[in-house]
Amino acid sequence: MITIRINGGLGNQMFQYATAKYLTFKCNTEVLLDIDEFNLYKLRKFELDKYNLEYAIIKENNFSTQKVLNPNSSFIKTLKIFRLEKLVKNYYFERNLLFDKKVLQLGDDNYLEGFFQCEKYFYNIRQVLLKEFTLKGELSEYSRHIKEKLNKKNGHKKVSLHIRRGDYISNNTTNIVHGLCDIDYYNKAISYLNNNLEIFDIYVFSDDISWAKENLQYKNIYFIENETKKPAHEDIYLMSLCDCNIIANSSFSWWGAWLNQNKEKIVIAPKKWFSDSKMQEESENIVPEKWVKL
Repeated sequence: MITIRINGGLGNQMFQYATAKYLTFKCNTEVLLDIDEFNLYKLRKFELDKYNLEYAIIKENNFSTQKVLNPNSSFIKTLKIFRLEKLVKNYYFERNLLFDKKVLQLGDDNYLEGFFQCEKYFYNIRQVLLKEFTLKGELSEYSRHIKEKLNKKNGHKKVSLHIRRGDYISNNTTNIVHGLCDIDYYNKAISYLNNNLEIFDIYVFSDDISWAKENLQYKNIYFIENETKKPAHEDIYLMSLCDCNIIANSSFSWWGAWLNQNKEKIVIAPKKWFSDSKMQEESENIVPEKWVKL
């Protein structure tokens, strides 16, 4: 069995699951999701239960503390400080965000901890993930309405544009690490599409839709309302239905673009993924090679 520590927001959870899922195919086993982190980290919640995951076992209620490989134990934390975690058999701790091919060589009965933000970890099972990352249950009424608009044949391409603000603004530490995509980035993205598409409609997704309405002045623009109208995870699904995607420096809209099955899609991503210089150096594998970096 492959066990993976699940933490962070929905986008990060999807990266973690996808990487573990690849290893289950390689090792012909199941994946166990350790979700104890959400007992400690209250700013986020476990959201993978919104998807049709197969052969996934979810463990909580102090599962980690019953294991030698407890990520929050003083023993493991000390090993990490001195970079000695490799001495623990069957435990993989991600040191940085660069792609590590050693992950793909891991065998059964391993415990993984990290973010694994690179499609190279799971691209070979893309069709499996496209099937599993489908939503359970019915869409909200508002999302059904937006889906009808996206599917309407009017000769216009449909483009999703995602603006991430939220904790990137409110949390000073998060802001220092991530930073924001500024208006200049979105202007360049729209200019690029103007040079490569004939007519397109822009669907704006954001956790600060009021700010987006005040600052975006593009033609044929539609603003998608936030959680008062629909659950946030439906945004990823709606973004995936668009012909093209303009994403933020966010794993949330990354997945909306990656799940887009349009073979002629154009995905535009920010060249600068982090404000933190060290993390920016480690971010080269996050954006797939076929996507446009601006």
